[in-house]
Amino acid sequence: MTTPVQQKIRDKKRTPGQIADMMKSGEWVTNGSIGGDSTVCMEALANRLGDGPSDLKDIEIWNYGKFYPQFRFQEVDPLQKYHCFHEYFFFPWNRKARKEHGVTSWAQWGWTIGSWWHHYRFAHGDPAKRGIDWFFNAATPVNHNGFFNWSYGTNNCTIFRESAKRLVVEVREDYPWAEGGRFNTIHIDDVDYWVEVDCEKYAWPQINEKAMVPTEQEKQIAEHILTIMDDRDVLQLGIGSLPSACVAAMASAGLKDLGVHTEMLNYGLIKLIESGQVTNRYKNLDRGKSVWTFAFPVDTRWYYDTIDRNQHLAVYDADYTNNLNVLTRIDNMIAINNCIAVDLLGQQSAGFYEKRPISSTGGYFQFMCFCSQSRGGRGVACMTSRNKQGKSRIVPFLPEGSSVDLPAQFAHYVCTEYGIVNLRGLNGYERTAALISIAHPDDREWLEREAHAHGLLAPHFPVPMKPEEGGARRYPSYSDKRKYKIPANSAVWGFDWDPIQSGK
Repeated sequence: MTTPVQQKIRDKKRTPGQIADMMKSGEWVTNGSIGGDSTVCMEALANRLGDGPSDLKDIEIWNYGKFYPQFRFQEVDPLQKYHCFHEYFFFPWNRKARKEHGVTSWAQWGWTIGSWWHHYRFAHGDPAKRGIDWFFNAATPVNHNGFFNWSYGTNNCTIFRESAKRLVVEVREDYPWAEGGRFNTIHIDDVDYWVEVDCEKYAWPQINEKAMVPTEQEKQIAEHILTIMDDRDVLQLGIGSLPSACVAAMASAGLKDLGVHTEMLNYGLIKLIESGQVTNRYKNLDRGKSVWTFAFPVDTRWYYDTIDRNQHLAVYDADYTNNLNVLTRIDNMIAINNCIAVDLLGQQSAGFYEKRPISSTGGYFQFMCFCSQSRGGRGVACMTSRNKQGKSRIVPFLPEGSSVDLPAQFAHYVCTEYGIVNLRGLNGYERTAALISIAHPDDREWLEREAHAHGLLAPHFPVPMKPEEGGARRYPSYSDKRKYKIPANSAVWGFDWDPIQSGK
């Protein structure tokens, strides 16, 4: 006997072609949360673009960090005459389109706050009044109770659901059931249509992360970061090969009882979890759980086996993982992220540099700023001292046409292969001297000359290059500040102390 849930599942099934046939010229599309990339519906849409009487035109696509390449759009409409990608987080396939054809709009944003700010114009309690016409997103097969699981793409789904008139779930058999957390499932009642995905034909791009070998520079950076780490730290690692180096350093140091609260669940963190070094035993929030919000299954079998029904993991929406009020409450949180450049004021650029988009900030601002406000928290900006073109990443001032993704007043640790410095509390001269000390040795004379020319270094008074070295200039060690927390207001001191026993 067919149950009501089973009947709804049958009634709402469509083919990608049927979805594309429902679409109209001038409609707007969000093509998946990050990690929940649309494949079949987007390809069907691309095949309908053109200037014929039954073709679609003036289609606008709001693209938020899609790893899965949308090459069909570039084949059908390379100059974007009939469609337009509004990109908020570049990956190589879309960066290539911008470089070759000068197309694809770009805007700065970050997860959570940035996403809500952009979708402020679209969200509405009445679906008919929402600004986005279609939201396509990948998910697991529906269970017997009528629930789909957002799996790798839990991230922004809550935001996008409230911004679109119609929701189409693209069901993938290769997506694991990710335990929550919260907002990691959706019921068939809240879905307009669903389609099946041939996971062999539309397989995720595969990368052998296990074979990634960190460079010597990355190994040196990781060793410097290790000097400000300890057992029971709670980790957030960004994207790239640097996490591999950090994981190797943590393993060699024998760090134990680590915790995880991250945006992206990546190779480095999975490896730490498998090693037993991550227990989450001492986390003051989500104890016993590694918290995450999205993943790219670039090793499909490994990621599936790691995540599926794993009670040690908890996937949350980005409003939780990246929330400032959550991050400031997680004791001993350390955020480790790559950036493009840092100037001698401490300003950091991570998304748009020298008039061109590199990517976007993602969670850079939230993790770097708010993790460092927790008790014992640290935000670590990492970079090689020079970029691939041999130019210094530490510059006197960020060049014209660069985004400031972390303002100077929020800067905490900065690390290169030449050292790690803590900018918090330093005066202008000290901050400049500290940053110059970890620049490439061949760039330091130039940086000092520029700093003197612009009043960033004292003309006569001596300031040590590394103010924190050996306790010079009254600077506390990292261990001295492990229990320090940025106060929530001026009436509360930052140290962990008991006001009753202190007589207050």
